[in-house]
Amino acid sequence: MQPRKRNLRSLNTGACIQSIILFGFIILLLWLDISKQLPLYINPKFIILTQLSYLVLIPMFVIQIIDVLLPTYSVYEHHSHKPSMIGKYTPFFIILLLAFAIPENTLNANLVNSKGLNNSTKIPTASLKDLPRPLAPVFRQMDTIKVTNLNYTEAMFEINNYPSDYEGKKITMDGFVFQSLELANSQISLVRYVVMCCTADSLPYGLMCEGIETKKYPDGTWLSIEGIIRRSTYDGKDAATIKITSLQKIEAPKDPYVYPYN
Repeated sequence: MQPRKRNLRSLNTGACIQSIILFGFIILLLWLDISKQLPLYINPKFIILTQLSYLVLIPMFVIQIIDVLLPTYSVYEHHSHKPSMIGKYTPFFIILLLAFAIPENTLNANLVNSKGLNNSTKIPTASLKDLPRPLAPVFRQMDTIKVTNLNYTEAMFEINNYPSDYEGKKITMDGFVFQSLELANSQISLVRYVVMCCTADSLPYGLMCEGIETKKYPDGTWLSIEGIIRRSTYDGKDAATIKITSLQKIEAPKDPYVYPYN
């Protein structure tokens, strides 16, 4: 056996790598925060938690820097084998590289099928009777139901699950086009993503729409429409369809998601 070597001064490689990783994540979060991109990934009400994380990450970074600067000594034997630093920290560097290299993007119509579109009644009729409907009286009194970011989820729930209550009412809403194979030639779905916590748990919600010119707009096209709510049938159940009276192509909003309960 080779004799041990003691008190050999060496660079604290682990602390150095950890410092680089922590610095990378701090810069990433600051960049997303300053450039106002955080709402593309998380619900805005949780942004404050991300900002508070600086209070943890920055002290951790300072501690790691101190570990790097202080002299360290190791005791080892010639035949000993250290675990690979490359394999240990590679996943963190890959995450940072992808985060900075991949351009910002939003959820689009291509993901609607995989996530499942909520545009029909999926709650048993018996259960519907017991659910609270705080905005139902408000919607009933409106001559025209104006669907906004603030009432989007409630409006989709009410109109999709209680179409008979709103039959004949005028409605205005914005969303992007999704053309499902199950829909007729003159029908599309007008959709928006609803984000509860983060985009990973987002779900597409929307309404079926019917009009002569709808099919000329490809998936993902943003439209602003006016129309009249009609009762229809989808998958053997009562559903709502908007008979479009006018529509206009619009630019995608800067923040395309809807955040309920904000």
